[in-house]
Amino acid sequence: MTEGFTILVDARERYPFRFTGRSVATERTTLPAGDYAVRNGEGWVATVERKVLENFSASLSDGTLAFQMQRLAEIPAAAVVVEARYSALFKLTHVSGGWLADVLARLQVRYPEVGVVFADSRRFAEEWTYRFLAAALADATDQPTEH
Repeated sequence: MTEGFTILVDARERYPFRFTGRSVATERTTLPAGDYAVRNGEGWVATVERKVLENFSASLSDGTLAFQMQRLAEIPAAAVVVEARYSALFKLTHVSGGWLADVLARLQVRYPEVGVVFADSRRFAEEWTYRFLAAALADATDQPTEH
């Protein structure tokens, strides 16, 4: 896949992925959507919103994830990566896991172009984010320009 590209990291991301061991550069900036993104000469190619379980459940509960997914849907390739297993939603004590799962299902139906990926840990979330952004950039580079 693509090597030697730059991953843009949202300036508001408090503990960003470092992508250690990858031939990528990172640059802090303010992103229109998501926490990590890639661009090419045509504009935004892909973005990923990162969530830890607590933030994911809170943003599902208070509706902020719906607004975030609406903004993510405006980018050609977008996803939410959660640093937890899907089953962890059902183990939360402060809110019904079934209700959270229903809200998530409604959002996925409303925004089918925005994938939601559950990665078991921060390490796997970082790995998935790198691969998603690299694949999106490679795909955008391989596409012929329409005139």
